[in-house]
Amino acid sequence: MPPLDNIKWERFCQNIVHGVAKHGQKFTQGRAYITAGYNAKDVGKDGGSAEACASRLLKRAKVEDRIAELLHDAQQRVTQKRRYDIETISERMALASRIAEEDRNPSALYGAEKAIAEVRGIIVKNGNPNPNKIDFNSAQSLQEIGRKLLQSVGFSEPDDVSVARAVELNDTFIDGLQQIYQDAQGLTLEQDDD
Repeated sequence: MPPLDNIKWERFCQNIVHGVAKHGQKFTQGRAYITAGYNAKDVGKDGGSAEACASRLLKRAKVEDRIAELLHDAQQRVTQKRRYDIETISERMALASRIAEEDRNPSALYGAEKAIAEVRGIIVKNGNPNPNKIDFNSAQSLQEIGRKLLQSVGFSEPDDVSVARAVELNDTFIDGLQQIYQDAQGLTLEQDDD
């Protein structure tokens, strides 16, 4: 969809999508309306004419469609930027590491390897181990393991009931792994008998 023919409508859509907060002002749809070039009373006040007019403008199909398109375009730009992700950076750092090794340049090799470790989260910039990495080796009980399991998926402060459920699920998981191992051992014994 090309830009809207009505330039104020187009500016309003752009303002809604990109925001127009200046000098610490609270962003509102009324402010987007005023910034687009419209005049209104009671700017920034709840129920002011700018808010009411902006609300009516937002109900127009062309405006709704244009805002949706602008949001989609903005999302596409963000997605494009994310494509240059950790894997890509790691591959480039690995290439730099290989080149440094071929050139027998230890300082460049060290720099490339350290950068790979930082990108992968193995170490943080100051060279210390990653403080966000959850250390299961320090767990002294099943409850601590359950708590760390939940923290590893983003549950920063799990309650006791959730920890108990995580321990139960972990036990089920371990039982499943042991069954896989026993099944594999049975296959190995059967193959030896043949």
